[in-house]
This record gives sequence, structure tokens and C-alpha cells, in this order.
Amino acid sequence: MFLPCANGVWMQSILANVDSEQMYDHILKIEGEKHPLFSPEQMEDCADYILKAFEKYGLEPTVHEFQVEELDYTFRNLEATVGGSGPELLIVSHYDTVRDAPGANDNGSAITVMLEAARVLSQSPPTAAVRFVSFNLEEQNPARQMEIQENSLKYGITDEAGRYTSWHTAQVLTRFGELFSRYRIGHPSYADVTQRAISELDDDLHPNERDFLNSLVDLNKDLSFVNWPGRSSMMGSSAWVRDASQRGISVRGVFCLETMGYTSSEPHSQHFPEGLDPDMFKSFNTAPDLTVGDFLTIIGDCNSGPLADTLRIQCEREDIGLPYACLQEDFTFEQAAYVMPDVLRSDHAPFWRKGIPGLLLTDSANFRYPFYHTPADTIDKIDFDFLTKICKAVIATALEF
Repeated sequence: MFLPCANGVWMQSILANVDSEQMYDHILKIEGEKHPLFSPEQMEDCADYILKAFEKYGLEPTVHEFQVEELDYTFRNLEATVGGSGPELLIVSHYDTVRDAPGANDNGSAITVMLEAARVLSQSPPTAAVRFVSFNLEEQNPARQMEIQENSLKYGITDEAGRYTSWHTAQVLTRFGELFSRYRIGHPSYADVTQRAISELDDDLHPNERDFLNSLVDLNKDLSFVNWPGRSSMMGSSAWVRDASQRGISVRGVFCLETMGYTSSEPHSQHFPEGLDPDMFKSFNTAPDLTVGDFLTIIGDCNSGPLADTLRIQCEREDIGLPYACLQEDFTFEQAAYVMPDVLRSDHAPFWRKGIPGLLLTDSANFRYPFYHTPADTIDKIDFDFLTKICKAVIATALEF
């Protein structure tokens, strides 16, 4: 019979089971593009790999199926549970990638932390229920992406391989993305922000580029910075949250594991999105100004204080020692959507929208990782010592929370 979690020796013995070699092997086997339009077979192979890993650990995996409007395809979220009954702590990842990206960090790093946590906790189950879930279609709505791709080809913006057809077009579309990100702060409508960015670019646009960007205005007409999770991305997690109560699942809290395996010791390797400032964060064992990207970024909303406090305590354990920067403030989903929308860019967002406590755990993706969403997102970029500490902190929090 196990002693209570407060027994440090017992906890140490559990955390000692975390195996970085197992974590490396997972990414080695699942690395590769996993895209619903361009590599659906690899996407399904990755799903099967995760399900077989759950089975190997003695768990009973289940599949939550969902569909996307306009597509005749059934997508899968993957699940397994350990521990007791009652409201559940969720440890979640996503397994799809963007086009042409091997996804070792986004999101292989999160998948391997989830799977290793599942393996270790299956051997030492917590008294409360812990559910592991790997969502599909976090990156993009494939129906929406298909329409964008068709218009891109129609107006000569890209070729069949997805490459821009001219240097001028590459510059214009890059500039459009920058303007869209800047103007979205405080604006409710995707279409309005898209139109404003087009207006600023007007004198530089070729006719085909203007036609393509105007097609985005029409595509974005029903999107806002509050309703986009579950419409343009986060399709799997939004469907899961929608169906949870009908399935009899009550969620106590969520760890959203996302793009979390890259560190850098270089000065000024860490940046922050619009609406966030380093002074807003509580930190442990980091550079004073948080400009060195060697820490775990933790983001929590107004409902996530107890979960964040428990995680921070575990990160600071002597046998873990995980540097972190934690932002957990009294903001709601809607406030984040208008003031700091980048903090909603993963599968915790649908939970926040429902008032469910959740933490985003990440290396901060494109605000640190130079290979984000590129063909260079490969296993050699991953810091497995860092991932091992993250996994230990997640396990310890699951046992203590």
C-alpha cells in the first residue's frame, strides 16, 4: 500500500521512473508530417501509435469521434484514464501538424510527455482520476484550409507545392500576416481586421493579390476573436468539450501540453506576444528579465490559480528544479481574446471558454523556437533533459493536486 503523496520519499521513487530514453523513442517513431489534407495516413498512423502505447501501459484506450462540417471524414480524439473516480484532471496534447512540418516539437514534445506520464502513473495510480487525451485538428480546420488553398491556386498566389509564385507575393503576404496580428488586439471581427490590413497594403497589391485577400474577408465574415476556437482551429478539443457532459465526464482541471521541448541559453532568445510583459510573470531560476529562453512558460486564467500554485511548487522541488515563468491572473477567456489573443492558441482555450481551470504549458512556440511550423522542426532541436523535468513536474502535480 502506498503512503500519502506528501511522503517525499514515495514521490521521489515515482519521479525516478521517468525515462528520457522512452521519451526520445516516442518522438523518433512519430516524427513526420501528420496533416489531415496532405498526409492523412501518417496522421492516422500516429493516432494508432498513441492508442497502442496506452494499451502497452495496461490502460484501456477509448476514441472520441467527431466530424468537421463540409468534410466526409471521421476524426479521432484519443483517451485513456488512470486513478480513481470523480472529477478528472486532464493531461492533453495534440497530434496533428501543419503542412511540411515533421512536428518533433509541435507537438511531438507534448505527446511524449503525455505518454511518459501515462506510463509512470499507470504504475502508481493517483487516488483521483487522471485522463490523458490527444486531440486532433488543433492546428487548422481542414475545410477552411481547403478553401484557402483553392483560392490561393485560383488567384496564382501559390503553386501546387504551396510555394509563393513570386517574391513580391511572398513579401505582401508576410506583411499581411504581421498587420493582421497587430490589428487584432481589441477588435472583435476577423473580417474587419482583414479589411484594415488590406487597406494599408492597398498601394502595394497586385490585382491577383488583392482578389485573394478579399476572398479572406468573405471567409472571415462569421469569425470573431471569441468564437474562432472550434471554427478555424482547435476542432478536436472544442468537440470534446462540447460532448463531455453528455458522456458523463466532469473536468477538474487541464494541463495543455504544447510545443514544449526547445530551450536556448542565448541572450534575447525569448520574446513575448502583444499584451504580455515579463513583469506580469512569477518566475523561478530564470534570467531576471526573462529574455533567455530556458524556462517553461505557464499560462493560467482566473479559474486556474490552485492548479498553477500546485505546479509551481512541484517545479521548485529539489529533485526537479524546472525553471518557469508563470502568468496566472484574474482574466477571463473573453478578456484574453481581446487583449492577449496569443495565449489562446492551443487546446486549453475551449476549456477556458467553459470556465474550466486549465494551464497552457509551453516553450512559447514562435516566441522562442526559430523552427516553429517549418521543415526544420526535427528531433535534434529537442532538449530531453528539459522535457524530463516537465514530465516529472506534471506527474508530481497530478499526484498532489
